Amino acid sequence: MSLLTIFVLLHLAVALPVCVHILLTKTEASAPAWIALVLISPLFIGALLYWILGINRVERRARRFRGRRPRYVPQIRDPLLPFADRPTHQQRQLFQYETAVHDAPFLGANSITPLVGAEQVFPDMLAAISAARNTIALSVYIFQMDEVGCRFVDAIKQAHARGVKVYVLLDEVGSGSGKLAPDKEFTKDGIPIARFIPQKLKFLPIVNLRNHRKIMIIDGAVGHIGGMNICLNYGRGESRRRREAVRDLHFRVTGPVLEQMSTIFEEDWKFATGQSIALPPCARDPAQVHQPQYARIVPDGPDNPFQRTFWIMLGALALSQKSVHILTPYFLPNPVLTAALSIAALRGVDVRVIVPGETDIRLVDWAMDAKFSELLENGVRIYKGGKPFDHSKLMIVDDTWVLVGSSNWDQRSLRLNFEANLECYDAGLAATLESHFQNMQAQSKAVSLKALQDLNWQTKLRNNIARLFVPYL
Repeated sequence: MSLLTIFVLLHLAVALPVCVHILLTKTEASAPAWIALVLISPLFIGALLYWILGINRVERRARRFRGRRPRYVPQIRDPLLPFADRPTHQQRQLFQYETAVHDAPFLGANSITPLVGAEQVFPDMLAAISAARNTIALSVYIFQMDEVGCRFVDAIKQAHARGVKVYVLLDEVGSGSGKLAPDKEFTKDGIPIARFIPQKLKFLPIVNLRNHRKIMIIDGAVGHIGGMNICLNYGRGESRRRREAVRDLHFRVTGPVLEQMSTIFEEDWKFATGQSIALPPCARDPAQVHQPQYARIVPDGPDNPFQRTFWIMLGALALSQKSVHILTPYFLPNPVLTAALSIAALRGVDVRVIVPGETDIRLVDWAMDAKFSELLENGVRIYKGGKPFDHSKLMIVDDTWVLVGSSNWDQRSLRLNFEANLECYDAGLAATLESHFQNMQAQSKAVSLKALQDLNWQTKLRNNIARLFVPYL
């Protein structure tokens, strides 16, 4: 038997079981690409890549920990509850659809305050930590011990010294393990800190299945949610190592929706540590339950094969009547979302998307440019902002419905990461955020279809090669 024959037999012995696993677990959209990669790649490279990137190791473990129901489920008798005035037929349909997609109730009597940029967000979060009396629950993707991170560490240590129970949950990949990691500063003071999916092989990180959520709950009384990480490039500082500043949106939240935020944190903490915790219940006034602002938390992740956020976006696009305004740092919609955006624009809906002029990932910039032409041809208007890099995530539909949080418009957020978003029905909040959107548009430049068409063939080729990596960016 020749060496080549032995190699082929070994290759098939590894590749065929992997292909069986792909057929049993992957969708019709992703299965052919994975099978081709596994069968064609030499030296078992395809099988290794599938083992690192393609296997969902989270779903079964996560389901073991999702036993309890939400603690607070109000009796909603009126299916039109989120609308203070007479709802339109479209609003009625959208509310019915979203309730079917995600069964968590919309809760009234909330206060949701937008905070723009580090100058507003960090002082507000630090003030909440300083006022904490019972518990602090903080979950964030990136937490670094730089000038900003040190202020948070000091505030949390002071709260812990006052007797406040503190729980800090960081993502393993996002927060890293180098000298900027805050773990030692917390553990030396006895502050519980956990990592989401720790890496056993540091040189071979699992880059998928990351906890991209950014939530903080203080005493069951005030919370923060949005897109902000805790690191220097979000704030002002004098460090020479400082990277370019980043602009972002975050939200201070009070009211019954904090119960849903607490539930997410409790489940994530148990997933990461195996330990159950119980955060304080949200203080609420039953007489005000049926008052706006109406909101709910939409958690999403690879443990939820239904892809709630993706379907909620699709429903909002399908039922939009007047306007869809989107602000996102990474805009790589899959073919279904691309078609939904196009259909909305072709129906006469004012569809506008603002993205950064340059992201922090060059490959993403190229891939986004490759996707713009189809959308522009169908009437979607796209704008590129200037500096600083805008990391905000925002979707406003018909001046009534708002979706904010941690999810980007890419497949990593909508399929691979654990995310937390806030879905709101409130015309006042929508108006405030619409004003912010218009301000961002005024600082942006429209993307020209002709300019894209006039690019030289080398640039078009580069952009379309980058587009092949969209499912993994």
